[in-house]
Amino acid sequence: MEKYKCSVILCGPAVGKTYLANHDSRFVDIDQEKSKYKYGLDNCSIEELEKGKSNRGKVINTDSNKYAIELLEKTINSGKIALISYQEEILNDVINNKIKYCLVYANINLREEYISRMKKRGNEDTFINDMTNEEAWISFYEKNKNDLKPTYKIELKEKEYLSDIIEYFFD
Repeated sequence: MEKYKCSVILCGPAVGKTYLANHDSRFVDIDQEKSKYKYGLDNCSIEELEKGKSNRGKVINTDSNKYAIELLEKTINSGKIALISYQEEILNDVINNKIKYCLVYANINLREEYISRMKKRGNEDTFINDMTNEEAWISFYEKNKNDLKPTYKIELKEKEYLSDIIEYFFD
């Protein structure tokens, strides 16, 4: 199999960004690091970060996008792969700098599985609904399916996570 030569993986919620970054040092979860920095949550557990996704409290650092972009550059320069979600300013930086990236997204028929994943990891109902209500789910899928900007695209199958597809990026 030919390896995907990219420095960034763009993906939505509940695909396993945080799990992969915490179990494989070749990956960095930029979103998790940005959230910790933005809200001053360095001492929070992964479970606490997941539970508070829809309400993290007071912003401590207003330059979190700048921080995330600097961390993205540092990650890429170190030879690691940055994991990001749909945060416009950060994604625009990737696109504007012509950084090769892979878009990873869930199959349209996996909505109930992703609801279950989010509940299992402790996300609040508001966050789950925002990400998986039928209109949003279809819209995300269509946007991903029709997106021509990524260098590579992978549509996740049932019960598949990022950790299941790392062979696309590394031996």
